[in-house]
Amino acid sequence: MLRVAYIDHTARWSGGEVALFNILTHIGEQVDPLVILAEEGALADRLREKGIDVRIIPLDESIRSRGRNTVNLGAPAAAMKLLAYGRKLAPLLKKERVACVHTNSLKSALYGTVAAKMAGVPLIWHIRDHIGAPYLKPVVAKAIRLLSRLLPNGVIANSKSTLSALELPRSKKTLVVYSAFAKAIGGGTGRREQKDFNVLLVGRLAEWKGQHILLEAAKKLQDNGRIKFWLAGDALFGEDEYKKKLLATIERERLTNVTLLGHVEDIQGLMQQADLLVHTSITPEPFGQVIVEGMAAGLPVIASNEGGPVEIVVPGETGLLIQPGDPAILTEAINWMVEHPQERERMAEAGIKRVKEHFVIENTVKEIVDYYRGLLAGT
Repeated sequence: MLRVAYIDHTARWSGGEVALFNILTHIGEQVDPLVILAEEGALADRLREKGIDVRIIPLDESIRSRGRNTVNLGAPAAAMKLLAYGRKLAPLLKKERVACVHTNSLKSALYGTVAAKMAGVPLIWHIRDHIGAPYLKPVVAKAIRLLSRLLPNGVIANSKSTLSALELPRSKKTLVVYSAFAKAIGGGTGRREQKDFNVLLVGRLAEWKGQHILLEAAKKLQDNGRIKFWLAGDALFGEDEYKKKLLATIERERLTNVTLLGHVEDIQGLMQQADLLVHTSITPEPFGQVIVEGMAAGLPVIASNEGGPVEIVVPGETGLLIQPGDPAILTEAINWMVEHPQERERMAEAGIKRVKEHFVIENTVKEIVDYYRGLLAGT
């Protein structure tokens, strides 16, 4: 059995952490995971409930919450603190005799590199972010691309789009593995008769996620009293100002057809009450895990035609792909869905079938374990 150390700088219940939880709770008897987190939180609690070995080695909050694009006079001091933190992890890796280190975020990739190199074990970066503008400043993206060529023994990406943005040489040992769905699939196509047509957007409140675009579409569709908009998710990583802007827009425009639900624990249950899932990211989404969740629940999808969603949604078959950042196009697509119930039903059924064929957790964990073994055999 392989003892693998999984390192993440956050324990918040966000996309990358949900994906990690799904992997670790389905990886079976082939891997003995050691999870090293820099804070307590929902991820740590849920992993412990599953009997997974979790160690908390605290990292200063000012470093954990430092923005990915923060390049200022404080950057050298922050970098030194990350290096020092990485050195603290190395003795634990040696003591636990881990076979390799698997980092789960960009920040943990940096200090995880120090820990792995000091412990003398292979290093894998799992990249879950689009390494490019406008998500990252050009200088930051360029630095990460360079480091990804030089530092890790291997790189896992959550989509072909994410891997392509890294611009890695062919000699680098890479794997594209999707953040797969890990719960019961289907059961959502036979929806109850309901007066309202519920449009659902799920994701943390962040400008690049495009919730403001949905509000513009909601404004245009106010005259159709049947269409309701649900925004599930909250501000997580210093994005409170954006949440305030959304609330101000809802009040100013009197968008009584919009409800901000905040954090929702039972997303699958909420999806069973929805008629349509929309995904409005205005920059290339690295993957789009919630799209897979929606399709698994029997929802047709409208998503942006950039990044990971292009690899998930089959246009005209499981949903619609549209130009991001354009409220008029989004409005038109929502209207089309409302007016074509038979096509929605067909898309819902096709979406369930596609998830079963391409996005199940059993395939994901098998590919990752095979990748570990291949990489370790070659180091």
